[in-house]
Amino acid sequence: MLNFYYNNDDEVQNDSELQTWISDIFEHGFLSQASTGIPQSFTTVAELVKFVTMVIFTCSGQHSAVNSGQYDFDGWMPNTPSTMQLPPPTTKGTTSEETMLQTLPNKGVTANGMATLWLLSRPSSDYVPLGQYPEANFSETFPCELIRSFQGMLQTLSANIKIRNMNLEVPYTYMDPAEVENSVAI
Repeated sequence: MLNFYYNNDDEVQNDSELQTWISDIFEHGFLSQASTGIPQSFTTVAELVKFVTMVIFTCSGQHSAVNSGQYDFDGWMPNTPSTMQLPPPTTKGTTSEETMLQTLPNKGVTANGMATLWLLSRPSSDYVPLGQYPEANFSETFPCELIRSFQGMLQTLSANIKIRNMNLEVPYTYMDPAEVENSVAI
C-alpha cells in the first residue's frame, strides 16, 4: 500500500507531515533515545514500510496474542496473584497449604484482579476484525485490490488455524485473524 502512495525515496523524504509524525514519535514517545531503534526520520520507502508494519503488528497481532488470553490463563488467581502477602518460597518443598493461603491475596483483591483481567480480555464494543475497514478511506482501484487480496489471505489463514485447532485439546485462537482486532481499542 505504501509503495502505491510513495513512488520513490525522495517522496518519503519530502513528505513534511510524515517526517513530523515520526519525529514526534521519536521525541515524545521514546524520549529521543536512539538506543530504542525508533527512527528519527524516514529516508526510504523500505524504512517506512518496515516501521508501519511493526506498528500494525504491534497494535493488532501482538496485542491479541498478549492481551486476549489474559483471563483464560490468569483468571485462576494462583497462576498470577495480583498481590502476595508474604514473599514466595525460595526452597522447594518448604511451604505448607497454610503458608500458601497466607501468601495469596484475599477474596476481595482476587475478585478485583479477576474482574480487571476479564474486562481487559473482552473484545471492545466497537470491535473491528483485522483487515476490515468500515470507513471507505480508499477509493482507488489498486489499493482496493490490495485490501481484497489481504482479506483473502486472512480468510485462508483463519481457515487453516481453525483446522489445526480441531486437533488441540485447548485451541489457540488468539492469533486467528477472525479473532484479532484491527487495532488496540481499549
